[in-house]
This record gives sequence, structure tokens and C-alpha cells, in this order.
Amino acid sequence: MPPSQAVGADPEGTTSEIYDTLFRDLEISGYFTVVDPDAYIEQGKGVEPGSFDFKDWSMLKVNVLVKTRVLPLGNTTCDPAGDKICADVFVYYVVSGDTLLEKRFRAGAKNGRYLAHAMANAVIGSVTGTPGIFGGQIAAVGSQTGNKEIYVLDLDGRGVANVTRNGSINLSPSWSPDGKSLAWTSYKKSNPDLYVKELASGNTRVISNQRGINTSPNYHPAGKHIALTRSADGDSDLFVVDAQTGEQITQLTRGGGIDVSPDYSSDGTRLAFASERSGGSQVYVTDLQTGDAKRVTFVGDFNTDPVISPDGTRLAFVGRSQGGFDVYVCDLDGRNVVRITQDMGDNEDPSWSPDGAYLVFSSTRNGRSEIWLSTADGRHQVPITRSGGWTQPTWSPIRP
Repeated sequence: MPPSQAVGADPEGTTSEIYDTLFRDLEISGYFTVVDPDAYIEQGKGVEPGSFDFKDWSMLKVNVLVKTRVLPLGNTTCDPAGDKICADVFVYYVVSGDTLLEKRFRAGAKNGRYLAHAMANAVIGSVTGTPGIFGGQIAAVGSQTGNKEIYVLDLDGRGVANVTRNGSINLSPSWSPDGKSLAWTSYKKSNPDLYVKELASGNTRVISNQRGINTSPNYHPAGKHIALTRSADGDSDLFVVDAQTGEQITQLTRGGGIDVSPDYSSDGTRLAFASERSGGSQVYVTDLQTGDAKRVTFVGDFNTDPVISPDGTRLAFVGRSQGGFDVYVCDLDGRNVVRITQDMGDNEDPSWSPDGAYLVFSSTRNGRSEIWLSTADGRHQVPITRSGGWTQPTWSPIRP
């Protein structure tokens, strides 16, 4: 992927921003092994067929060639009004010389990075048949200020914005199905209470403030209810409350050991959770129509934080091993367990991408807790953040 060709003056550096963002997206996607730019033979050629030689790329054993052209602010062929930027992307299959993609993208002058994310998704789609996931957001807990606050950040680790700023302990963020609200637990009034914030308006309301813990919220896919953990009567049990009023709808579990970390399937028919009813913590899946709960983890004495894949066929969870905590993926019935991390510090808090192709989780493998992105099979893993102090990432359900 040679540097983007700029058409006209670019005092704002839009061309470099778009190129750097697109290069990074393709690099971390796991679909490509990006050739080091220092190895490029071609220098300064065009982007359209006939303006460059495919041999310059076949010699480097390149299969897919991505070329881009940026029309910075003020280019009349992009936008006569002068408040938009454009970028053209061409994707070629070097072996045959075929064009896989030729498309123009247009965005506001300050949105070059988001335009690049859209380009990356289109490039991935042209090669794999499935669009990429860049441009999406993650909610997470950050402790960079010395307190644990909730933040929203872009998948590339940029665009960090506060959701909370109360100087207390805030944990367990959970997105509403429409991506417009976040639920989380806060200790700002000493007791761990559950709150919901509408991100656009900033309106915040208390959903559950019973004495004891009110934590690990998870929205029902219809958006009207929230499952959570409460400990009002001693052991932690699972409850369902109204997402608007906090009114209790039902109690899902009763006694028999600590029950935590509920997670609905995308069709709302099943609920995964962790329970100590059989001794050490293990993962269970409940059929919400029959009420039957089935244990699905049997390896190790401590398994927790289950999350069901968007298609309802797989389960990611955290298991304790001799080297710390690791992320595992298995079928929803517990079969075909795959260990995603191993000998990489503590790896916790997995969350699925909307297409089920990736997981994000926190990892201490480099000494500090960061958010990492992994393909669902674990073969490709890269850090999203690099500042330390990041935990409990959860992927927005809305596709970019």
C-alpha cells in the first residue's frame, strides 16, 4: 500500500492522516500481512490502471494492492462548496491485474480518520466478501486519572471520551442494543449502584440501588430490560429490571451459590452466567423459555465472564490457569474449547465484535493492563491502547 496521492495542497495534513489510519486498520485486521514500505520498488506512480506496473508488486509477492488518492479541502472536483474532503480507493488483485474495488469516499473536513475507517471496511469487504469492523466504538474502564472512570473510545484507541467523571469507582459498562445508552456500576454514593446514561443528551438515571451490590448489567436484545447481579439477601443472584424505571421484573436465580455476569444471547432465548453452585466458579447457560440451566465449562476450577457470540453459536469466557487468567472460546454447549491466550499475563473481560469475527479483552502481557484485539480463533492479536490502566472493554453492538 504505497502512500496516498494528494491532489492539490494539503496544509491540514489530511492525506497523511487518512493514509496512516487506513494502513493501521488493514495491519491490525488480521486479514493481511502488510509489506514494509521501505521495501517498495514503485515510487510516485499513479493509482489507476495503466499508471503503474504490476510487476513492481508481484516481485514483492504482493497479492492485493491498495492504492489511494486524497482530494483535500477545497478541491472543486470533490465538493464545489468547499467543506468536504474526498478519497478514492482502488484495490487490485496483482496476480491477474483485476480491479476488485474502485470507490470514492466523501466526508466533512474534520472527519478524515472516520473516512479512512470506511475505506478500510470497503477494502476488507472487496477481498473477503465481508466488510470490516473499523469505525466502531468500545466502552471501557480507564484508571489513568487515579480513579476508575467509564470511557468510550474508537477501535483504533483514539477518540477517547468520558462517560463518567465523578472521581469514584465505576465498573462494568454495558451498551444498550441501539448503542445510544450505557449502563454501569458506580460507587459514587458509596454503595455499588447501577446507572444508565443516554450518551447524546447526557441524561443519567439510577436503575438499581438496593443495599449490597448492583452490578454486571446486560441489556436484553429488545432493549426494555436489563439483567444484573444483586446481593440484597446475602449470596449474589441474577435479577431482571426495567431499563427505564428500574422496576424489578423477575428474579432469575435463588441461592445455591454466587451467581454473576449475566449475558443474553442475541435472540433473547438464552442467558449465560457464572455460578459457584457446583463449588468453584463455572459457566452455565439457561434456556429462558424452560428455566433449565446447564453447566457448560468443566476444565479448571474457576471460569467466569461468559459472553455469547452474536450468532448464538459460541461462548467466550475467562478461565484461571497456572499462568494467570486466559480467554477461551467454545461452542455454546461447552464443546470444542479453544484457548485464545496462553502465557501472556492476565487476560480478562472478553467482548465480541458485532460480526463475531473478533474479540476485545484486557491483557497485562506487556506489564500494564491494555485493551487488545484478537481474531476469534486467537491467531492474530494486537494492542488497541498503549497508555495502561484499561480494563473491562465492551464492544458497541452497532456496526459502523
